[in-house]
Amino acid sequence: MKIDSIKVFGERHCGTNAIGYFAGKNFNLKFQHYNFLGWKHRLAPKKDEWSKFDVQSCLFIFCMRNPYSWVQAMHREPYYDHYPKIKDLSLENFIQFSIEDYENCIAMWNQKNDSYFRMSDEVPNSIIINVENFHIDQNKFHQSISHLLSRQDLPLIEMNDYVNGRGRHEQKDITASLQVPELDKALVEIINSSLSEETMKKCNYKLLT
Repeated sequence: MKIDSIKVFGERHCGTNAIGYFAGKNFNLKFQHYNFLGWKHRLAPKKDEWSKFDVQSCLFIFCMRNPYSWVQAMHREPYYDHYPKIKDLSLENFIQFSIEDYENCIAMWNQKNDSYFRMSDEVPNSIIINVENFHIDQNKFHQSISHLLSRQDLPLIEMNDYVNGRGRHEQKDITASLQVPELDKALVEIINSSLSEETMKKCNYKLLT
């Protein structure tokens, strides 16, 4: 069956808008929205849920980001309206703060990314992309989707700026935000105490020591 749509999953601040926009524009694929397997930032649905939908004609794109830069972006803008005072927390307290159904945001990063790997293995058409890699080499991502779609004839339409939930941003600003930050030892230890080494390996990220 021909792939004619995309459904993007990924945690907040993981490039879901930019990557989804790029894929839709380059390959003329329609977006599947909330009525198709829900919120894009959710835990990936299990087979007994997604099997009720037409997944044969959909390309699932799973977006990931290095947890050390991601947690800083989440701290700046957690998009978490249930507790508005969360923005007043220090980074150290934010990392340890319970969010949604998770012990803390790092536990959430582990579980959501694990769910994306699980679903990616289950559905007929999927691709996993680290936002850092997309930023460095859009052409490689274009080639990966071209291969999946058996469409080698489509030219690359590069994005010269990024779209996310807060508007458009220049490449240089995205480059800076995606850099692994220099965190003090205490913060690294707090993050690492909740971070899954197995998930880090699957995502091709390295633990800070």
